[in-house]
Amino acid sequence: MIAGRMEASEDPDERQVVCSACLQVVAEPLIHVIPAYNADLSRFVTTYRCETCWLPSLEEIEARLKTTEDAAEIASVAIFFEKHGVFVHEFQRGDPTPRVRDILVQMMDMLRSGAIRLSIGPLAPPSEVQLRFEVENNEKLAEAAYDAMYEARPYAVRDCFDDACGYLAEAIGIAKKAGLDDQVTRLTARRDHIIKVYDRQFRGIG
Repeated sequence: MIAGRMEASEDPDERQVVCSACLQVVAEPLIHVIPAYNADLSRFVTTYRCETCWLPSLEEIEARLKTTEDAAEIASVAIFFEKHGVFVHEFQRGDPTPRVRDILVQMMDMLRSGAIRLSIGPLAPPSEVQLRFEVENNEKLAEAAYDAMYEARPYAVRDCFDDACGYLAEAIGIAKKAGLDDQVTRLTARRDHIIKVYDRQFRGIG
């Protein structure tokens, strides 16, 4: 989800992250990864907060954690930390829930002071479903550009042709990455056909 104002970043490849509270989009280094209670799930989950929102949110989290006696809630905070590479020994060895809760409250203080700073981590690799969707989307764009060749003014035919070939090249590249060999063969044949049509009917026009 992308919404709100984007903070300027000197690195064009730097990831942008949505603050879960105010929905402002900020550069990843300005985001704080903290737990937050999700009432629908009845547990704490990972959430992202910007520089403005994270301390008030952390205070709410800490207040709830200090008063809850729900073992599942408390365990979900420990699991949150484990997902981000911080392990609570008392939780792992099965200490009493109140003891684990006290340790986790101390860890909230460590988050506040900066002694602990959690990272979002690497992006998950795209799934096969996502890759197939990207292939299909690029193919649709390519076919639309190919159809436009027949309606375009002479000076625009080459642009439509280039768009069709470009989208197909993107689709073929994604299909190769996903190991979709049948799609690679089909899309390559379609690209070659469009090139032949252009050479036979349109080359030299415009």
